[in-house]
Amino acid sequence: MKFTKLLASAVMVVSLTACEDVFEDGSLQPDGSKPALTIRNPTSNQKLTKASGLRVKLTASDKDKVKELQVRVRAVGGDADHINFTTLPDKKILEFDTLLTAYELPQGDYTLTINATDFRTNVATGEVTFSVK
Repeated sequence: MKFTKLLASAVMVVSLTACEDVFEDGSLQPDGSKPALTIRNPTSNQKLTKASGLRVKLTASDKDKVKELQVRVRAVGGDADHINFTTLPDKKILEFDTLLTAYELPQGDYTLTINATDFRTNVATGEVTFSVK
């Protein structure tokens, strides 16, 4: 009986020590694998009308989950964002599809920038240029 308790205690100590090693190895540090990011809409050099709006459709995935997705729209050569928002999906595979209003966008060329950040702070960035008529 004493041997069983001793063996159980030894197994528990080894298990907890192994867990401690996992948490102390910097598990929240970048691991070198950025999220995979595919922007399906808008397409490169797509021409939009204000009435049609800006459809943003993308897929982001990461083994450590996508923690944050930032969507920005800025005029080409501009220094201010016309659209800028962040969502916190907390998913390994994120299918994002939304329609944004384009009434506030003056005619011209714009860059859509998407930043996907995983739970280890790796960032993937995708950009697409489009026009508003």
